[in-house]
Amino acid sequence: MKKSILFLLTIAVTFAATAQELTYDSYMQRVLENNTAIVAEAMNIDIAQQALKSSKVYNDPTLSVQYANNEDWNTDLGHSIAANLSSTFTFGVRRAGIRLADKELQATAAVFNDYMRNFHADATLAYLRHIRAKELLKIAANRESYMQQLAQSDSLRYTRGEIAKTVWIESRLAAGLTRNGRLQAEAELRNSAIELGYYMGNLTGSEQIMAQGTLESATAPLESPDSYIKQALVNRADLLAAVSRVDIANAEKRLSSARRRIELELSIGAEYNKADPSFTKLMVGAAIPLRFSNLNSGARAMDRAKVQQAEEELADTRMLVQSEVMQAYSNCTIASRQKETFTQGMMAETAELLQSKRKAYQMGEISFVDFIETERSDNMMQEEYINSLYNCAASYVELQRCVGITTGITR
Repeated sequence: MKKSILFLLTIAVTFAATAQELTYDSYMQRVLENNTAIVAEAMNIDIAQQALKSSKVYNDPTLSVQYANNEDWNTDLGHSIAANLSSTFTFGVRRAGIRLADKELQATAAVFNDYMRNFHADATLAYLRHIRAKELLKIAANRESYMQQLAQSDSLRYTRGEIAKTVWIESRLAAGLTRNGRLQAEAELRNSAIELGYYMGNLTGSEQIMAQGTLESATAPLESPDSYIKQALVNRADLLAAVSRVDIANAEKRLSSARRRIELELSIGAEYNKADPSFTKLMVGAAIPLRFSNLNSGARAMDRAKVQQAEEELADTRMLVQSEVMQAYSNCTIASRQKETFTQGMMAETAELLQSKRKAYQMGEISFVDFIETERSDNMMQEEYINSLYNCAASYVELQRCVGITTGITR
């Protein structure tokens, strides 16, 4: 028994000595500052800003130079040179292009905010998974200690002739299996710590991360579902992105209409001919393209269809947001009720039952198989309780994700 306790104390001291304690607030601060995926996604806003800047340029003029020679090199009179400067003027195209680029910038910002909404929720869930792994490791370590103590007690009982050899072997094997469960729990805890390191943008020493907090304090009282739906219709970034897509479709329609307007090309030039050097020819011209293609109404119909499509997608997104909030609220209330099931005396009754079964086993009233079945049920009950706490906290985070708020978890 002393060896078992010393062994578990060694495990606890090892974890405590190497652990890097981490609070939720400091964790999220590092996530927002250092995660490379966020940096890469934010670059889309910079790209859209530069696209807006480039949309403000004017049409470039065209300069052409011509040289002619009649190959009469003896007279040297067949040489001429001409220069021409021209530019095309469009009416409303530049303004419409700027408006489109501005709407695309707004849409890009909305998409980034939606990305951050999901990323914040995913990072929070990773933090909660780490806390769950930490609690499950405690259960596995306690079970290993409990079963090792029982195996040592049964070894003494076998020595005294109180139990059969087969019972002693069963007890020893059961204690050995609990070590595998504890090792698996340790691996899951380390893996969840590595996941936190990824979100914080630094994997160096991430295996020693130890998140602080409890699953019990990771939720808050719920409001009414109608309140959450109203907040979601205002806050959801993907809904704002859908609105921006309607604006983009309208801006593209205006740009397409502007491009169908009449263009004007003005040119000015001069020509010098060596055969008549006393005169320089000046040329001024204007060109107007004949827009016979405008007689085809397909482009206009396509623009109208794109606007209608974006509006239908907006209506669908609005309905989808309400549906997601209603489902998330339902999951959150059910998870809360499931958690209450475990907090209403069930855990205490299970522990009391295990204690009475152990006494009955040690007194020879029940077999080892009956006792180990009760012990497994108690262990399963403790794990289910931790999972119910995690499910309750995770469903609350999912509700926040659906509403479009990023308050995270309560501490």
